[in-house]
Amino acid sequence: MRVRYFKFAGRQIYKVWWNFFAVVCDVFGRVDVVGYENIPQTPCIIVGNHVSYLDPTAMGFFHETMMCAVARDTLMNKPLTGALFRRLNAVPVKRGQSGNLGAFREVLKRIKDGNSVIIFPEGTRSPDGKLLPGKPGAGLLAIKAGVPILPVRSFNFERVLPRSNILRGGERIVICIGKPVMPSEIDPGKDHSDRAEIIVNSLMERIAAIECPRVFEV
Repeated sequence: MRVRYFKFAGRQIYKVWWNFFAVVCDVFGRVDVVGYENIPQTPCIIVGNHVSYLDPTAMGFFHETMMCAVARDTLMNKPLTGALFRRLNAVPVKRGQSGNLGAFREVLKRIKDGNSVIIFPEGTRSPDGKLLPGKPGAGLLAIKAGVPILPVRSFNFERVLPRSNILRGGERIVICIGKPVMPSEIDPGKDHSDRAEIIVNSLMERIAAIECPRVFEV
């Protein structure tokens, strides 16, 4: 199904950014979305694969709530990207499991305010589109809000805007939405010493299980 680009209320720069990237994705590669029926009608945590700088925006094209993405705190500390990401509702997070209490609280606040949050468990862009291991801290962050977790996998964004950051055209981009999972279904409990690893592994398995429909294969 052809992607539907929703119109958002809110800050002007937020709306400009989303509309700009909608145009970029349409010009350099038609975007199709599969799995609209799996989208919760309430705010959720979206967990997806990360292959391109287009991901953080494109992963939210299909959801009608205002979106924000979890981003490395090092990006937020730079003058230009920091100012931009803050206006785009980004939540800064440190790599690793420690020192992220503030990020956990901010995610909870965003969800309470009616926002959905995008998290990339891999923590960095894949160089070839293949899934990388998930970071344990991302798993804990995903379950803290107590809302549905929506696994999403994109295909071919790494061909449109790869790590070289050179835009290429003519690709078919497909975003596949898996079935939502509740935190209680993947959380083994605080008594497990490897709790965070179990959670993020479960999330990555759900992302990995999402396949691109044959009709879209190139």
